[in-house]
Amino acid sequence: MRAAGAVLKELVRHVRPPRGCALVLTEWRSSGPTDPNWVASCGIMDEQGLLRYNEKLADLRKADPLIDWSDVTTFAGRRS
Repeated sequence: MRAAGAVLKELVRHVRPPRGCALVLTEWRSSGPTDPNWVASCGIMDEQGLLRYNEKLADLRKADPLIDWSDVTTFAGRRS
């Protein structure tokens, strides 16, 4: 199981979003071992950026449906 930070870094490297465009992973309650424990969102990008984002997102959801959130120290006030 990979760390949330590593998954986010891979997504950012592949997508190469424009400056100021956020890519976000959010912890999500999984209902089983094949159901992801995360969701992703992104800011406004051009068509090519969205294509790269959607392709990589599909790959990551298959390869890493469950990620380790223990490396996240703060997240919208939910982690400490």
